[in-house]
Amino acid sequence: MAHDHEHGPDCNHEHEHVHGPDCDHDHDHEDAPQQHPVFEAEELSDSEAERLADELAEATARMASELAWAIGPYRERESFALAGAPVAVVFERAPNSKAKPKHRSGQLAPELLPFLVDATVRTRERIAYAEDEDNPFLIALVLACFYAVESSRSGALGLGPETRRVQPTVEVLRDDAATADIFGVPGSAMLRAIAPVEAATGGETIAAVQLVWRT
Repeated sequence: MAHDHEHGPDCNHEHEHVHGPDCDHDHDHEDAPQQHPVFEAEELSDSEAERLADELAEATARMASELAWAIGPYRERESFALAGAPVAVVFERAPNSKAKPKHRSGQLAPELLPFLVDATVRTRERIAYAEDEDNPFLIALVLACFYAVESSRSGALGLGPETRRVQPTVEVLRDDAATADIFGVPGSAMLRAIAPVEAATGGETIAAVQLVWRT
C-alpha cells in the first residue's frame, strides 16, 4: 500500500523524503495494515497461531537484544509505560536516484499489544535488565525489530529483500526528532518505530528507534 511522494517547487534537498506522522504537509498518504498475519488470513488453528506468535516473539527478542547496544546509554533506574499508540513508518528509496520514494505508516493494532509486551519481557531477560531498570527506547526497539522480523517472514510493510540479508544500522531519536521528516538516500530502506512513553516518576518522552538498511 505504498504511494509515491514528490517535493514541492520550493524544496532544495538533493534527495527526497517522506514526512513524519505529525507533519502538516499536503500529500497523499495511505495507512499500512494494522493487523498481524497471525490474526488474519493465514487460516491457522489456535495452536498453530500460538506457536507462530511464540516463534515471532522469540525472534523479535533475539534481534532486539543483538541491537540493544544502540539504546544502552539510556538505561536507567526507572520504569516506563506506553503513553500513546505506537506507530511504525517505513521509507524506501530505489537505487535509481530518479525513482520516487515510497512511504507507509500505521498504528499498532490494539490486539497486538500483548504480543509487544511479551516480546519486550523476553528482550529484558536477554539483556539482563534488573526489575528496577528500564529504558525509554526499549519498547520502540522491540517494535522496530518485530516489524523487521515479520517483514522477513511474510513481506509485511513491503520492506525490501535487503532486510533479510543484513543487520541494519540503528538510530535513536526522541521528541521532535522522533516525529520529524524521514530522509533517505538512493538504495536505502528505513523503518522507524515511535513509542510515546511515560516514566513512573513523571515526564513523557516520544521515543523512536530507526533501522536503516543499505543495498
